[in-house]
Amino acid sequence: MTEETVSIRPGVGMLGLFPHMKYQPWYALGELVDNSIQSYVASRDRLRDLHGSDYRLRVEIVVDPTEGGMITVRDNAAGISVADWQRAFQVGEPPADTSGLSQFGIGMKAACCWFSRSWTLESSSIGEECKRTVLFDVPAIVEAHEENLVVRESVAPWDRHGTEIRMTSLHRTPRRRTVGKIRQYLGSIYRQFIRRGDVDIVFNGERIEYDEPAVLTAPLWKDPHGGAIEWRRPVDVTLRSGRRVLGFVAIRETGSTSMAGLALFYRDKVVTGAGEDTYRPERVFGAGNTFQSQRLFGELHMDEFDVTYTKDALVWHDEEDEFVELLRTELEDEDLPLLKQAQNYRSRTLSKGSTRQAETAAGNIASSLLAAPDLLTSPPAVPVEATFEHNSSTVGNNAGPQIHVDRELGMPIDGAVWKVSLRLVSDEGDDDWLGVATDVGSTGEPHVIIKVNQSHPFMRAYCELPGQELEPVWRVAVALGLGQELARKEGARMPSLVIRSVNSILLGYLSKKD
Repeated sequence: MTEETVSIRPGVGMLGLFPHMKYQPWYALGELVDNSIQSYVASRDRLRDLHGSDYRLRVEIVVDPTEGGMITVRDNAAGISVADWQRAFQVGEPPADTSGLSQFGIGMKAACCWFSRSWTLESSSIGEECKRTVLFDVPAIVEAHEENLVVRESVAPWDRHGTEIRMTSLHRTPRRRTVGKIRQYLGSIYRQFIRRGDVDIVFNGERIEYDEPAVLTAPLWKDPHGGAIEWRRPVDVTLRSGRRVLGFVAIRETGSTSMAGLALFYRDKVVTGAGEDTYRPERVFGAGNTFQSQRLFGELHMDEFDVTYTKDALVWHDEEDEFVELLRTELEDEDLPLLKQAQNYRSRTLSKGSTRQAETAAGNIASSLLAAPDLLTSPPAVPVEATFEHNSSTVGNNAGPQIHVDRELGMPIDGAVWKVSLRLVSDEGDDDWLGVATDVGSTGEPHVIIKVNQSHPFMRAYCELPGQELEPVWRVAVALGLGQELARKEGARMPSLVIRSVNSILLGYLSKKD
C-alpha cells in the first residue's frame, strides 16, 4: 500500500459550515446518487463493453442508526479516475463536463459534512488497477486548517470499479418516519431514471420503486353519459425570455390530498415537487382543499432554467408568475378543459379510502350520540345500556343502491331503547338526499333508519369523498331524522313534511355551485 496526498483547497473553512445548511435528508443523499448516475452515464459504453449490454447501475444506501449512526452509499459505476481525483475533493471546483447532474463541485462534500463528522471515500476506477481511500475527519481538518489529506492506494483488479462512501459520527441519524420518507422521496426524485430501467436504487436492502398515478378516464363532467376521455394533456409553453417548458398535466383517477400536484424536473431529476412536497401554485390548484388540489398532477421539464447549488429548488429568474399564468391558460383550453373537469367531475362510486373515511365519520357520530343522556327525559330508574353494532359495508359497481356504511345503535330515548341505523348509500335512482323510515319490531321498540344518499347532487357538489367533510353534513342529517321521529312520538301532525321539503329544496339550486 502506498500513500499520496490530495489537496482540499480552497474552502477548508466551508467544511465547518456545511452541517448548518438547510438540507433535507433525501436531497443530501441525492447529491451522492447524482454522482453515481453521472459516473455511470459518462462511462456507460465502457461499462457495457466490459459487462454486457444489460449492465445496470446499482446504488445501495444503508442507514444504520446504532452506535452513533452510520450511512453507507456504494455504487458499481465507473469510479473516480486518477485524473479527477484532485478536483473531486476541492470545494466549488466543477467537473469538466457540467451538462449532467454533477454541476457545481460542491454536492458530495456538502452532503457528507451535513450528515457526519467523519466520512471515508473509497473508489476504484474502471480500467485502473488501483483502489484509493481518503478519510475526512471534519472537526480535525477545520481545527488544524489542514489543506492536504492522505490518500491510501492499494492494488485492485482492473475490472473492479465503483465508489463507496461511509459516513459515521452522524450529526443527524435518519430514523423510522424519516427512513420511510427517504425511500418515498428518492423514488419520486429519480423516477425518470427508474422508469428507463437501467438504474437500481436500493435502500436498506429494498429496491426503490415509483408508483405511477393512474390517469382518470371518464366522460366530461357535464355529459356523464358521453364517451370516455383520458384526462391527460401535453404542456408546451414558452416564456417571453424564450425559456421553454415541456411535459404534461393530468387528472388522477383517485384524488389524494398529499400526492396530487406538479413535479418540476431539471435534467431528469425532480428538483421541486418530490414526494408529498408537490408544487401547487394557487392560480392553478386553488386555495385550500379544492377538488383540483386533490386531482391534478403532472411532470414538467424545466431544463432551460437554473437550479440552486443544493439542487433542491429552481431559480425562477422572476418568471414564476408568468409561467403559472401560461400554464393555467393551457389547462383552461376548451379542447380538453382539465381545470373544469378537475373542479366539477364526481366519481360515481366510493373508493375504499372514501368508505374508510365515511366509517370514521359514522363512528364519531355514534360515539357522540351514545355519550348523550336520554334525549327526552332523565335516565330511567333501571339504566339502559347504550350499544352500537357495526355492519360490514359493501362497495361495488352493481346497478341499484349500494350501502357503503351501516351503523346500528341502541339509544335510550324516553325510558326505552330505540334501534337507530345510520346508513350512507349511493342510489342514482333516488332524488332524495335524506330518507327516514321507521319500523316497530316484535318487541314493540321502534327502529329508525336514517339514510343519506351520497349520489345526491348536493353531496356530489359539497361533500364528495375523499377530501371534503362528510361528518358535519351527516350530523345535520341525523339531527333532522331523529328530530322528525321525536316529533312524531310527541304527537306532531305530518312530521315528515319538513324532510320532504328539505329534499325538494336541495334538489334544486342549493345543490349547484356557481
